[in-house]
Amino acid sequence: MDKKFTLPELYSLYRRWVISNPGVVTDVETVATWSSYFVAGKINKSPIISELVYSLSKLLSLFNDRIINEAYGNDIQRYGLQQQIKLLLTVIHYCEVFVELVVKNRWGNKGKWTAATLLQIFKCSSSMVLLYRFKEVPIQHPPIPALQRKKIIDGIEKDGSSNAFFTLKRSGRIVRCVDGAPPVALRDWQPINVKDDSPINIGMKDLMQAELLHISKPLIHLAAMRLFGTKSWKQWFVALGIDLASFRLYNQQFKHLSHEQRLEISRRKLCLVLYLLRSPMYNGYSQRVIEETLKSASNKIPMMSFISGPIIQYLSHWQDIYFYMWAS
Repeated sequence: MDKKFTLPELYSLYRRWVISNPGVVTDVETVATWSSYFVAGKINKSPIISELVYSLSKLLSLFNDRIINEAYGNDIQRYGLQQQIKLLLTVIHYCEVFVELVVKNRWGNKGKWTAATLLQIFKCSSSMVLLYRFKEVPIQHPPIPALQRKKIIDGIEKDGSSNAFFTLKRSGRIVRCVDGAPPVALRDWQPINVKDDSPINIGMKDLMQAELLHISKPLIHLAAMRLFGTKSWKQWFVALGIDLASFRLYNQQFKHLSHEQRLEISRRKLCLVLYLLRSPMYNGYSQRVIEETLKSASNKIPMMSFISGPIIQYLSHWQDIYFYMWAS
């Protein structure tokens, strides 16, 4: 007689498999994510199916990250309000396009924009809590980034110098431990340089104003599209202007930011390239240039046509779905 596993037993088996085979788990997630791109155009209602596969693969990855975090003792304050808000925002980040497509398929464009507005209001209000209550500046995108599993498992994230020195309580002076000193031949006789990635309070007002602009941009952009239309240059310049104003405030305090904060701001600056794919820039200029570049590459580079062909075929379709890209 076959043994029937209960749900907790199945979860326990799956959890042990994830912890024991993180590399295989990562490969499975990667295949699932990439399969969402190959589904496009191959079956009926392919945009919805493609986004469903993508959303499920990302949610599975998020779930597996939490299992690995718990197993290696790094899941700190996972039940706190801050982490719960981040988890909700991350789930919405992975699923919002799928939700909008389903609503559009059922209730048309009016339903789509209603759903988009409700989602952006929730995201904006939740981000406000992270900003003003927990002073999180800037808020990462997504709020819970993908786990660097290899670093967690191999212990690379541990600070090798954590036991090399200690700090005197009264004076704050840093004193090197006898066992923590490097070999004589490798000593530079310089004071210990302690890396400090703690939040800096200098210019906190400017940083919070900069992040407030970034958080408010989706709702302002939605209002601008409602007033001027989705193909108008006015709504395009409104979104671009908000981004530039936010970057200007961040640049005034950029040297005071931690390494992680600078990475997030740099990522946002790179996302300015996506304005080339937004209407009306895409319809008037970018589409022709991108298609000509891809056609030229497919004619000059062997096998390039297998990549550029599907991109040219679905570029306008993807642009119609993702052209607003508020979360960037």
